[in-house]
Amino acid sequence: MSDGRGETVSGPGIAAATLILYYESDGQAARHLMIQRTAQMRFAPNALVFPGGRVDEDDHRTATDANLVDVTLGEPVELAHRVTAIREMLEEVGILVAFQSSMPVDAVALQTELKRKVPFSTLLGDNGIKLDLAALLPWAQWHPKFQSHRRFDTRFYITRHEGDRTVTADVDEVGQARWLHAHEAINEAEAGTAKIIFPTLCNLERLAAYPAFEAAKEHLGNIECIPISPCIEGDEHGESWICIPEDRGYPLTRRLVSTLQAP
Repeated sequence: MSDGRGETVSGPGIAAATLILYYESDGQAARHLMIQRTAQMRFAPNALVFPGGRVDEDDHRTATDANLVDVTLGEPVELAHRVTAIREMLEEVGILVAFQSSMPVDAVALQTELKRKVPFSTLLGDNGIKLDLAALLPWAQWHPKFQSHRRFDTRFYITRHEGDRTVTADVDEVGQARWLHAHEAINEAEAGTAKIIFPTLCNLERLAAYPAFEAAKEHLGNIECIPISPCIEGDEHGESWICIPEDRGYPLTRRLVSTLQAP
């Protein structure tokens, strides 16, 4: 399979979605909600990441239900990823994003029901909630091709968040949750006080270049959202570099493998 630019992708990955919140106040650079994964997680334990997770069957059902979403916004698979991003935000940190309801919505109650394995579509329908999927803007799609185990195909989205910032973390998945400026997280990675894997680091650098949501939105109008498949290249000194294409909107597109933190 090719990503449209001749970059081979070795087989399908696990479909996943991630949501990056832009919270702006007092004219400062936006803060983004990040979570530290627990040490028990199989993939990237202890890493600082944005909330997200796998697309499940119920997300696809939700994405095709006109009572729950605007099904005319796009292809069902794309809409299912947006549903996943919203659901995972609620499930992991108890924050409501893109919820439309004529009545107040109890985030903690819904989060508790999700924890009990009640389908998201059922919770939405029973509570008269519709999701505003148009509020999520496609930011990127990452599909590493050189991993042989637990290869993810993850779609990233951004949205402006003006609601409650109170976090109720799912302790089974989230060690801690923090609202951080992009540059703060980058500094922690450089200092070795936070574990941040390559895709997250790249996205933080891109977010730092667009610290206001409107600027990020304008930036997206000039970038085609084509899957990114990092590759490993060697140089004349025997060093290995991990590289991504230069036309996907990222300030830095290559790094020495030896300087990166392992997943």
